Amino acid sequence: MIPDRRDLLRAAGVLGVLGLGAACARIPTSSPIDSRPLEVQERPGAPYVQALPPPEDATPEELVSGFVQAGVGSEDDFAVAREYLTPELAPVWDPSAAVTVYSGSQEIEVEPLSETRLVLHLQTLSVVDQRGVRSLLASPLAREIEIGVELIEGQWRISDVPDGIYLSEAAFETLYSPTRLYFVDPRSAHLVPDHRWFAAQRGPAAILEGLRQGPVEMLRPAVRSEIPDSAEIALAEITTSPDGTLQVVVPAPITALPTARRALALAQMEASLRSMPALAEVQLLLAGRAVNDDEEARIERALPGHRPIAAGPRGVVALGEVEAGTDPVQLVPGLAGRTVSSPVIAPDGILVAALDTAGSTVLVASTDGSVPVRDAAAGGSFVPPRLDDAGYAWTSTRTNAGALLALSVPDARGDARIDAPWLAGREVRALDLAADATRLLVLSADAGGARVDLCAVVRDEDGAPSSLTEPVQLRTFLEDVTQASWYDEIAMILLGTDPSTGEQRALVVDFASGRDPLPSPRPGTDRLAGTVIAEAIWAGTDSGQLLRSDGQTWSEIPLEARDPSFY
Repeated sequence: MIPDRRDLLRAAGVLGVLGLGAACARIPTSSPIDSRPLEVQERPGAPYVQALPPPEDATPEELVSGFVQAGVGSEDDFAVAREYLTPELAPVWDPSAAVTVYSGSQEIEVEPLSETRLVLHLQTLSVVDQRGVRSLLASPLAREIEIGVELIEGQWRISDVPDGIYLSEAAFETLYSPTRLYFVDPRSAHLVPDHRWFAAQRGPAAILEGLRQGPVEMLRPAVRSEIPDSAEIALAEITTSPDGTLQVVVPAPITALPTARRALALAQMEASLRSMPALAEVQLLLAGRAVNDDEEARIERALPGHRPIAAGPRGVVALGEVEAGTDPVQLVPGLAGRTVSSPVIAPDGILVAALDTAGSTVLVASTDGSVPVRDAAAGGSFVPPRLDDAGYAWTSTRTNAGALLALSVPDARGDARIDAPWLAGREVRALDLAADATRLLVLSADAGGARVDLCAVVRDEDGAPSSLTEPVQLRTFLEDVTQASWYDEIAMILLGTDPSTGEQRALVVDFASGRDPLPSPRPGTDRLAGTVIAEAIWAGTDSGQLLRSDGQTWSEIPLEARDPSFY
């Protein structure tokens, strides 16, 4: 069985109780969290951690240590944390500005600079901004935060501190939950996920407010939202049905939308709410009735492929249960007499793209003969093409001049050159479109090493691409990455080198939970193919071996085929 990546890298539910010491306060990190669910009417299943008020006659070091600890208590807009601040600072300090996540495996220190100035030392792992976007650091980063204090009626209080709170990694993963906000592509064909982290205690309100505010900058030009920009959205009434299902009353601004737009808004709401683990069982109420799929025609999340294919001795073949002595099923009649490499089939199972064996020509065809075989691009060294469900085969020359090619499979007159100036001069190794046909992974390298960038494809309402958004570099945990492709909505499968051992490694990297190691690749592995809903992961080697894994080990498949992929 393929390992469940969602079960990996779950931090132990412990939070360091901050020790209160003298001149240099060292804060232990091994005491257990005391958490309990809140009343279900408030935020079902949300953890609760008690924050402690300032100790009487606390030293400045003790005060700062206690303030860091008080970041776990969000009740009444962090009322306990505000008790550590001066009367002037307390009402203007903004705890929602950011969450700094620090390592719980190392002690943190509070060091005095003077009687009224101190420095808080942290090993920072990540920062979550006001929108819930988490920025992971490549490695723990030492950070120094200068804090001012003053005496108020004989008690030290903080008079100067940056906005935001500080949480250990364990506390963060206890109190915050990974969530996906969903937006709509220009064709109204797909929901496109935007990964965030929200306080579990805020639950539905945080999700609805995030939808109202819209997507992150990287996605903004490529998607839209039917959620109105109204303050009423985050104030939706939340109830619980007799069977325990969370019920969210559709806010009036959405209820008032025209039918088609309302259906899209409801799809956004439902998919986004259900993406938070504590809200998996959620029901929308519209005009007092549950919203059912047959009442509102709505779009759904796009799923990755699960049908494996490969390049055979001739043509494109299915990687199914092939009996000994039988030939695999040929999927593309027009290519049955040709030797190809790196074949892909579109999600609809019709359009096909591949390379010739030299990688110098991009071929397009179809499984039903509706598109004659033709050379869509020639005269270069191309990366393996990828197909979207809008009819385009995406590729690039390996030595990039600052653009990608979007080849219109049905009609060459629709071919487009899509500018990507950030790739100019780099070696492009691979690219892959998510199932939503919007988010694009690009693996490239230069003298500084390999990197994986995530960007979005900007299209018109017919699906024709026009541009790419500015990319965001993704953390891979590997060096010299040679392959990157989508595994799930917010996860990719990678082949590269382990930086600590120098050995080849295969990983599934989830944007929320981190890395999930796959079985060690066989020597010479040059291709991986897998998706979260497929029954197996496939691999190919440079010596022609075809391998399959159940997540525990690799087995050689006695079939003459190479370059596996899924559709």
